[in-house]
Amino acid sequence: MTSQAYFAVAQIILLLVAIAAFLIFNRSIVEQFFEVTKAGFQGWWLNGVIIALFLIGLLRIVWLLLSYAREQALLNSFVERARDKVANPTYKMPLEALIVERYQAVGILAQQQTEIDQAALAGVTATSESTRFTLVRFVNNTLILLGVLGTVISLSSSLMGAAGLLDSPDNVQNMGVIIGGMAAALSKTMTAIVCYLFFAYFNLRLQDVRNQFLANLEGATTLYIAPRFRTIESNMLHDVATLANELRAAAETIGTVQDRFLAAGERLQVAVSDLQAHTLKISNSSDDLRIIRDSIREGFRLDSRVVSTSVRSERSS
Repeated sequence: MTSQAYFAVAQIILLLVAIAAFLIFNRSIVEQFFEVTKAGFQGWWLNGVIIALFLIGLLRIVWLLLSYAREQALLNSFVERARDKVANPTYKMPLEALIVERYQAVGILAQQQTEIDQAALAGVTATSESTRFTLVRFVNNTLILLGVLGTVISLSSSLMGAAGLLDSPDNVQNMGVIIGGMAAALSKTMTAIVCYLFFAYFNLRLQDVRNQFLANLEGATTLYIAPRFRTIESNMLHDVATLANELRAAAETIGTVQDRFLAAGERLQVAVSDLQAHTLKISNSSDDLRIIRDSIREGFRLDSRVVSTSVRSERSS
């Protein structure tokens, strides 16, 4: 992020140098563009107001970019100290640095045994930082309006010259006023548009640097500041939550094992039923053999001992 800030500053410096070189080496073209007449003098001071406001806005952007580069350097130093387990990572850092203010704010919340609401802290920081962009927003919203205002003033001068020309058609001076007013209106519109384009680009670069720094600040708060000031209650809640998750996982495992036991019990019950059916079938077979034996004995008028002996011999064979 620091490199982005310095790169944007270098771009602004190169732009200003290029504009100054163009004005110096093309002075005659610039004077013809702004045409020093009665209306041309209006063009000079109105365009001067637009350019002065543009330069003031650029200087403010440069100041903010350098400020965020310095804040990022302090944040990097804080992160390095926190990784090295330094007792006080903000030692000898300026109190107005954002990372120092965040560290102190989290420490105060921890001393009061209050839950650390990082979203609220981020909102406070973002709101505080937005107040530094008042001038930048003003310039960004005013450049085009100044161009429109200059155009309206120049066209008004042209209309006044047109009214004088109608009163005396032979007055050539009024014709010059009309032409000069139209030229001044065009120059102010072009000046405002060009200044707005460059200013809008650098404003977007500034917003990118700001957003990146705030993201880095929140990341440092989450990873290095909040864990240092975690209260006992927070630890207990964290442990309870972890235990609850483990108990839930154990309950799910027990439920799975129980389902397996139920399935095994059902299979065992089916096997017992099959065994009972097979035993009943064997018992029925024994009754049939007894009936056959009695029939043979009655049919052949045999002694029961002879039939029993024959049956045993058949079974043994």
